Amino acid sequence: MAKRSKKKNSASAGGFLFGIILIGVLAVTAIALLKNSESEDPVPDGSDVVHNTQTASSTETGTDETDQKTTDQISSATQSSSDSKTDKVTDTDSATSSSKNTGTSSTPPTDNTREEYVSKNDTASFAKDQWYMLLANPDNPVPEGYTFEQAKIKSAGRDWIVDARCAEDLKAMIAAAKADGVSLILCSAYRTIERQTTNFNNKMQEYINKGKTEEEARAITATIIAVPGTSEHHTGMAVDIVTPSYQSLNAGFDKTAAYKWLEANCAEFGFVLRYREDKQHITKIIYEPWHYRYVGKQAATIMMEEKISFEEFLDKYGA
Repeated sequence: MAKRSKKKNSASAGGFLFGIILIGVLAVTAIALLKNSESEDPVPDGSDVVHNTQTASSTETGTDETDQKTTDQISSATQSSSDSKTDKVTDTDSATSSSKNTGTSSTPPTDNTREEYVSKNDTASFAKDQWYMLLANPDNPVPEGYTFEQAKIKSAGRDWIVDARCAEDLKAMIAAAKADGVSLILCSAYRTIERQTTNFNNKMQEYINKGKTEEEARAITATIIAVPGTSEHHTGMAVDIVTPSYQSLNAGFDKTAAYKWLEANCAEFGFVLRYREDKQHITKIIYEPWHYRYVGKQAATIMMEEKISFEEFLDKYGA
């Protein structure tokens, strides 16, 4: 009896120890997965850089765009993504998600009964000191210490930080698209300089690993991801937008219903296509049909109608 009891106690102790080890392994795995999901930030795949190598050699900054690896959670949550809510917040960073190419969309349906949206920010003032006229590009870094009141917009099941002054217009744009049968998903918004630095260095290392010199890698990367401090995402007025059927950040997005809807309607809500295909020599940034910047309705209407860059608009109309 004593021997049998001893064996039973030994087995119980072994089972308890195994349980402790199993719990520890699961905990470590969960922490690792959480860290990984927080560290990834969407960036363009760089497939369009081939057409811009001459630009890359002449600039040291580029766009700050999102990652092409979005989690599959974005797709599963897209039905609720347009029901955006805004909340004032104080936190300073927004982890971004990646994207996945699942195909193109057809031409979006139109709703001619939808009333024209009127923003509280509608203004004809193009003074360069207006907050919505802030220019962030290779030659104009975001002012040191720049801050803005933050708001959260929920899209695809997560919160994205934007400037509170344009949050309602962004929310209205997503809702209007949904009413027209088009789903717009945010995959990047406000980004800190620290996050931008990580994105830039990671992409630069990719090119170094492919055999580029550090100087070459930096020049190419600068046309894809803005040099930290020059990114529009630092301002809280820039967002990257995808759609359920196409979540890769490349030129193919302009074949989707989402892009066609944005091209026709984004100005109504104060947003513009920031990096046009034929303006790369001016913006020093690759063509990014997914990147939209808030400039206010009046300026946006002019820029979209005349198909000009923000730089050209400020030169022509800026006071």
